[in-house]
Amino acid sequence: MNAYRDGNLISRLFDNVIILSDDCSVIYGGSGINEFLNTSGLPLNKISSFEIEMNGEHFPFNDFLSDTILNKSSAVFSFTGLDKPFVLFHSASGDKDTAVLGFDEEVDHIIRIEHKLEDSVKEIQCLYNVTKELQFTHDLTEAFERCVDHIRRGFSYPDETVVSLQVKDKLYGEKHSSEPDIRSILLQEIILNGKRYGEISVSLQNDKWFLKEEINLLKEIAGKISTALEKDEKQKNLEKQQKILLAKNEVLLRLTEDCNRNRQKLRTFFSAITDKIIVVDNGFNITLSNKEDMGDTGKCYEKMFGLNERCAECPAAEVFETGVNVSKERDESDKNYNLTAYPILGPDGEIDRVLEVCRDITTQKKMEAQLLQSYKLASLGKLVAGVAHEINNPNTFILGNLKIVEESFRDLMPILDEYYQKNLELKIARLNYNIFKENIPVLVHDMINGANRTKKIVSDLRNFAKKDEGLLTDDVDLNDIITNNLTLPAKHIKKHADLELDLGNGVPVFKGSINKLEQVLMNLIMNASEAIGAAEGKIIISTSFDAQKEEIVLSVSDNGCGIADSDKKNIFDPFYTTKRNSGGTGLGLSISYGIVKEHGGSIEVESKPGKGTKFTVRFPSSKSKETA
Repeated sequence: MNAYRDGNLISRLFDNVIILSDDCSVIYGGSGINEFLNTSGLPLNKISSFEIEMNGEHFPFNDFLSDTILNKSSAVFSFTGLDKPFVLFHSASGDKDTAVLGFDEEVDHIIRIEHKLEDSVKEIQCLYNVTKELQFTHDLTEAFERCVDHIRRGFSYPDETVVSLQVKDKLYGEKHSSEPDIRSILLQEIILNGKRYGEISVSLQNDKWFLKEEINLLKEIAGKISTALEKDEKQKNLEKQQKILLAKNEVLLRLTEDCNRNRQKLRTFFSAITDKIIVVDNGFNITLSNKEDMGDTGKCYEKMFGLNERCAECPAAEVFETGVNVSKERDESDKNYNLTAYPILGPDGEIDRVLEVCRDITTQKKMEAQLLQSYKLASLGKLVAGVAHEINNPNTFILGNLKIVEESFRDLMPILDEYYQKNLELKIARLNYNIFKENIPVLVHDMINGANRTKKIVSDLRNFAKKDEGLLTDDVDLNDIITNNLTLPAKHIKKHADLELDLGNGVPVFKGSINKLEQVLMNLIMNASEAIGAAEGKIIISTSFDAQKEEIVLSVSDNGCGIADSDKKNIFDPFYTTKRNSGGTGLGLSISYGIVKEHGGSIEVESKPGKGTKFTVRFPSSKSKETA
């Protein structure tokens, strides 16, 4: 292939040679050499008359040609008058002797390429034979003996080449008879696992040099011997390991049986724990759990919370990072969880897994919130009583005076109108009379409305703060309270929603305050109506008796706008409202919460934005109180 890349070797050869018979007739003439001779004044058809010069002497070309064919020889010469050297050599074509004439440099180039190809073929054959011996001969000792001969035959002068192969302490091939000149010896180390394992040495018994290709060949062979030795060593190690593994296999079988028994015990222990317990690796894959619905595979965040990616504040991730126990609380789908993660160390002392305990603390959180709410209301009640009194006194004075001012303006307006007819440039309080007459009554009316609203807020504060002066001694029929108190909010409700009653049968009567429970009912109904707004919706009021818990249950639900998660935890706080712009004071639910707790009950809310809200109020029956 190299010859073709040099410029199409065959075409180049035939362009620059002439084939002649022994009578000097031209059998073939290449275009290149023919053109050169013609240009030089030596036409090819007169070649028999040419004269040559060789070693300072002149000869007829015809005689020189005959001697070359007869003696089957070759010689370099030049035609008289030309400096360019030519070569003439004997060649046989079938049973006829001929001679080939060509440029000396071109023929020499072809010969060098031919020798190079022959050497390459020998090297490839050598490499093939060595590879074959190493791959298919089971006994490496036998293979190394044969490889020495293959290596020797792969060099340019095999009869004058001495090859020896040393593998560890054993020598293959011939020993060098005498210490040769450094230029005529070639050494190549055999490296195995980064260490010297042996060497190949090749020496020439003459003054010739090694070819560059032969040096590369020896490196290649050394690499293949290293590979064969490594493979043989691995095979021996493998056989040794197989024997060890067979011996250990019986021990492992016994240990596996023990491990399975212990694992079953651990599984039984885990399953008995109500909290979810999982073990995860550093990829957050579950490797062990105590619940069948979770299993021992899959991502922890998928199985526990139904998420597609790792939790934002993952306690397991923090344990992998810090190496200490981590405890966090997490809210997910109206549930509260306490997540505690513990590191599990591997044999190397590094954390390779994490044990995580997930406890549902929703009920505990609700109880804590209700307790905190009770503390807030108790503290706030003391403050509100004093504040309401201080606000009510000046507000009563303002409201009473504003009504006098309003009557005064009504009496003054006819007098001012008559005066204005005579004095059209009349101004009052720097306002033109027309503007004054139009706006002042509105301002006074707005002030009266504001004072009345302040009066209502003070009244709500007093109701919120005052203690019940009597006992909860009324016989409360919850269904009667509902049916008797729908007249007031009915008109307001019908603007936006349909009202549906689902009053349970057999709801027992319990002791309480009818007036206070009416206030709770009104607050819940009005809140539901306002949540629906302008959209058409439905409000459902239902009652029932939970015989198992001995509780009377009241629920008020709507399909309105719902409550945002961020607002849900604050709705029972005094003065917290999302309807400040529409007149909300933030006291309705706070007061309702206090009344329900006063009756020993509980109030809970379930809500999803855009889907609606449900308030559930539970009161203990009189029977359960007596039992307690």
